Amino acid sequence: MNERLERAGVLGRAIVHEVRTERITFMAGTIAYNAFLSLLPLLFVLLTVVSVVGGSELEANMVSLTEALVTPGAADVFVAELRNASTSASVIGLVALVWGMLRIFRSLDTAFSDIYETQVENTLSDQIKDSIVVFGSIAALLVGVFATESVLGLAGGSGVVLVVGRLVLVCVVALALAPMYYLFPDESGMDLLEVVPGVVFTATALVVLQSVFGFYVALSDPTANNQLLASIVVLLTWLYFCGLVVLLGGAVNAVLSNRSEDINVEPLVGGVPKEGVGDLDVDAEHVPRAALERLQHSLEDGRALRVVLDGDDEDVELPPPDVVTVDSDTASLPVINDTASLELRWAEAGIEPDVDE
Repeated sequence: MNERLERAGVLGRAIVHEVRTERITFMAGTIAYNAFLSLLPLLFVLLTVVSVVGGSELEANMVSLTEALVTPGAADVFVAELRNASTSASVIGLVALVWGMLRIFRSLDTAFSDIYETQVENTLSDQIKDSIVVFGSIAALLVGVFATESVLGLAGGSGVVLVVGRLVLVCVVALALAPMYYLFPDESGMDLLEVVPGVVFTATALVVLQSVFGFYVALSDPTANNQLLASIVVLLTWLYFCGLVVLLGGAVNAVLSNRSEDINVEPLVGGVPKEGVGDLDVDAEHVPRAALERLQHSLEDGRALRVVLDGDDEDVELPPPDVVTVDSDTASLPVINDTASLELRWAEAGIEPDVDE
C-alpha cells in the first residue's frame, strides 16, 4: 500500500512539474479566447442547418439549448442575433466558424506537441489534417450532447435519470475526444490505451464543469444590472477552465506514458521505459540555485572552466570568465515556474567587460 501511495505521489508531482514547465495555464487562455470568438458563428451555422434539416420544432429546441448553454444576460443577445440571422450572415458565420475552429485546433495541436516535445514532426499539413479529423469528432460530440440532453429532458428529472445521464455524457464526450488525444501528440508508436487516462479525466471534468455552469445559470437573476457583462466574464471563465482541463488531460497522458522529455518516471500505461541513472528525477530540485551559487564562487576565484556534456567523451576547456552572474527568481504563484540562470562573460584583450549594475 505504501508503495502504491509513493508511486501515486511521484506521478502526481511529475504531472504538476509538466504543467508548470509547459505553461499550460497560459495556453488555456489562448484557447478560451479563440473559442469565445467562434461561439456565435458556431451557433449561427448550427441554427441554419437545424432549421433547414429539422424544421421549426428542432429549431426551437436548438434555441432552447442555446439559452441553456449561455448565461441569462448573454442568452438574450445570442438568441436575438440567431433569430434575426439572414442567409448571408450564416455564410459569413460559416467562414468565421471554420477560421476560428482551425485556430482553436491549431492551438491545441501546438500545445500537445509542446507537451510531448514533438514540435519537429508537427508540420502545417499535419496540423490541418489533424484539425479536420478532430473537427468531425467535436461535431459528433455536439450532436451526442444535444441528443442526450433531449432524451433526458423527455425522461424527466429524477435523481437516477440525472446520474445515468451524466455517465452517458461522460462516455459520449470521451469517445469524441479520443481522436484528438491520439492524433495531436504526433507520437510514433503510441498505443490507443495510452490516451485512456487523459480522455477519462477530461470527459469527467468537462461534464462536471458543464453541470456547475448549468447550476449557476439556473440560480442567476436575469433582471440583475450589468448581467450581460457578468455573463460574458463567466462564459470566458468557463471556456478557460474547459481549455485548461483539455490540456491537463494531455499532460496526464504524457506523464503516465513517460513520453515527455521533462520527466522520467516508470510508465503506468504503455509508453517509453524509464531511463537509467542520471536522468531527471521528479523528486529532485529542478532549479539548482545552490549549485549555481557554488559554481559562481569557484569561478570568481579565477579558476579555468571545463565543460563536459553528459554521455559525451569530449570536453571543452575555457579560460576563467571575466564576469560571472547568477540570477534566480521565485514565482509568486504555484502555477508559474521558478527560474535560475548563470551568465558567463569573456572580454577581448584590452577591452574591459561590460558589467550591468
